[in-house]
Amino acid sequence: MSCPWEKIGRFSSPGELHRFLNWMDEQIASGVAEEVDMSADQQVIGGERWFKHVSSGTRWRLVPADGPMAPGFWPVEN
Repeated sequence: MSCPWEKIGRFSSPGELHRFLNWMDEQIASGVAEEVDMSADQQVIGGERWFKHVSSGTRWRLVPADGPMAPGFWPVEN
């Protein structure tokens, strides 16, 4: 099964990020997603969080607003 999540290259506002976090909490609560540990072979940014879409197995990273990159959500490249 493919992952229906879409890349967010940059959150447009703190409100959009807040709505995203609420949505992700719902995804986790319903078993669609789970928060996972970051991979040791990937460069990570402090404060970032990783998630897995359970049915497809794809891993995604949430980059925080206070990091060196724009805050966003995108798939982890293997």
